[in-house]
Amino acid sequence: MQLGSVRSEEAAQREWDRIKRANSDLLGSVSATPIRADVGEKGVFYRIQTGPITDADRICGELKRRNIGCIIAR
Repeated sequence: MQLGSVRSEEAAQREWDRIKRANSDLLGSVSATPIRADVGEKGVFYRIQTGPITDADRICGELKRRNIGCIIAR
């Protein structure tokens, strides 16, 4: 799952910590890794990605209901 994209690795870690704290019932045992993505003229972003997660569709759906951006990154 991808839970966001920010401009720095540190910001990605802070955002993951915030999301995980607020949604510990869904993400309690999950870890995330900032993935560097160079998108050309737009610059470099760090994607907040977790997984693999067995029940990713259900968890992502629940996060969306909680207004947390979530996509399934395959």
